[in-house]
Amino acid sequence: MTSRTPDEPPASGPHGGAPSLAQVLGVGGMDLVEVVRAPRGTDVAVRGVGVFDAGETLEAAGQVLVAVGVDTSSAEAAGVLRAAARAGAAALIMRRGAEGISEGLLAAAGEAGTALLARAPWIEWGELIGLLRAALSRSGAKPEAAVDVALGDLPGLAVALAALVGGAITIEDPDSNVLAYSPTADTADPLRRLTILGRRVPQWRVAELAESGFLSTLWATPDVVHRPADSRFPERLAIAVRAGDEILGSLWAAADGEPLPPGARDALRAAAATAVPHLLHHRLRSRSAASRRKQAVRALLEGRTDVPAAAAALEADPQVPCAVLTVTVAPPPPSPDALDRALHLASLRAAAHHTPAFAHRDGDRLDVLLTDPAPGAAHRFGGELAAVLRGSGVRPLVAVGPVGQGLGEAARSRTEAALVLRVLRERGTPEVAAADDVRHALDALRVVDAVAALSPSATDAVRELLAYDAEHGTDLPRTVAVHLAFFGDAAATARHLGIHPNTLRYRLRRVRELFGLDLEDPDVRLLTELGLRRAGLIPPG
Repeated sequence: MTSRTPDEPPASGPHGGAPSLAQVLGVGGMDLVEVVRAPRGTDVAVRGVGVFDAGETLEAAGQVLVAVGVDTSSAEAAGVLRAAARAGAAALIMRRGAEGISEGLLAAAGEAGTALLARAPWIEWGELIGLLRAALSRSGAKPEAAVDVALGDLPGLAVALAALVGGAITIEDPDSNVLAYSPTADTADPLRRLTILGRRVPQWRVAELAESGFLSTLWATPDVVHRPADSRFPERLAIAVRAGDEILGSLWAAADGEPLPPGARDALRAAAATAVPHLLHHRLRSRSAASRRKQAVRALLEGRTDVPAAAAALEADPQVPCAVLTVTVAPPPPSPDALDRALHLASLRAAAHHTPAFAHRDGDRLDVLLTDPAPGAAHRFGGELAAVLRGSGVRPLVAVGPVGQGLGEAARSRTEAALVLRVLRERGTPEVAAADDVRHALDALRVVDAVAALSPSATDAVRELLAYDAEHGTDLPRTVAVHLAFFGDAAATARHLGIHPNTLRYRLRRVRELFGLDLEDPDVRLLTELGLRRAGLIPPG
């Protein structure tokens, strides 16, 4: 066995230059991994991060290994842990299995000297590896560039870097949003004040920097870029912060009451190196938090979660009222791209709602979990989402689930919304509806679902009818549906279908011959209509 992509041992830290396991795990917070067993404690040295791989030899002394594809309930988990322990790995991380941790793995964990860790479900392997390597990168920072700031404390980092550089520091992401800044003197220029107050560089300033080529130079060069003073603003020094070829953000230094010192350029270069693990931590931590929220929303909607834990991920009270709105477009959608664009816009509108709303894409629909809605607010918000979809050029359908008392009711609200959506899809109107708005149609739908299991002969015949039509394009199901809607009136049915009455009689005879559906029999008519309704093909209103 071999371990792939190990990190180089860091140059500084405890244990002869390496951080402890506790320090490494502290990078992203202990909520990202669970320490299942740590026979030697968490003060053991960590000298790298690698990926467990089957092979002839395993060289992993002091490494944290990630066992991608192995979970804690799998049969091979115990053998993988024993192999990692024989190689001297400091720890092994596995994904927590659906059935928990096997007895065999727990026994192996008690015997091995290697710590067994379980990965939280809301963080991806790549993100977790990045967070672990951020800790190692920080431990390996050059002493002259190091600052005494906790990893991820960007405001503290900005203050420390300002002292290092000798000017006011702003830390920005690649989109010119302000992540942190050092306190500024009263003499700070207007642009810096505007940037700090707006938490991003003003758009007009971004346009100026882009047009002048300053931004392209900043992102293209690894060195400090100088922006000379002009009649409006004093000089700026800026440098991109990179992790390999990836840009994590930028540092900006501005004069703060007095000119930047002569050594500001060199200090800003060192500051950029110091900022790498902090910005990497910030980015990965933000992604993992978003992933955790996404997982929590999905679990609540599917009714398969620990509600308090999911509420904590959403930073919400578990007892807060909630309702689910299910959004889609009237069939058929203009195109897959039009559907994707419409649901994306609806998702953005949900994110901007004044009370927390969380969107989850499920195939051709979007479920929106709305928290703490005021009376009538869920229906009104459904109208807003419909307007967004309508503005994107599609015909919206929005089903509003009932308000439940607590996040534990989200799954029930979603189930009710899904039934309402079935009604809207079949009828095409109204655009926005709750259960009370389509009560009779909803009751009929429930009857159809209940009867389907009790009438296999008619259900099977309708299924065969639909399959035959899909293969041959006969239009027989629609013919039957219209015939039933007009109570067997051949002339009215033929007029509605735009065919000759003799053609209608021929089609009905084929239905009887091929599928045994004698529509002269009232029982067969009833069961056939129920079957067609269940298939989504209802008679015209």
